[in-house]
Amino acid sequence: MTEAVIITPQVGLDDNDDPLPGGTPVTLQALVAPGNTTVQPGADGDLDQIDFTVYLPLKVNRSSRWVPTSELLTDNFTITVRGTVCTGRAKLWDEHGRGGIEILATADTGATS
Repeated sequence: MTEAVIITPQVGLDDNDDPLPGGTPVTLQALVAPGNTTVQPGADGDLDQIDFTVYLPLKVNRSSRWVPTSELLTDNFTITVRGTVCTGRAKLWDEHGRGGIEILATADTGATS
């Protein structure tokens, strides 16, 4: 079953390295799965701890027209999942018009909306 998630483009930092206000949020319907829980004993380097894995379709209906979901994502965005604001990292998988977008969502601060 799908649930609403909110994608908010982030535009960067100001001269004091403080975050600038985010762009216009977009609410989309997505499949939400748990994040990774894999433990790798003895692994070298940093491992990501992902709180949610979010799956979006390749295209969404916006203002009565179908647009590629990837157009709604910027290089830097947050995604709000179940009230938790997360940093998102997207991966497009498209096999001749079949596939979707996988977003790995990490709650950096535990902030909620």
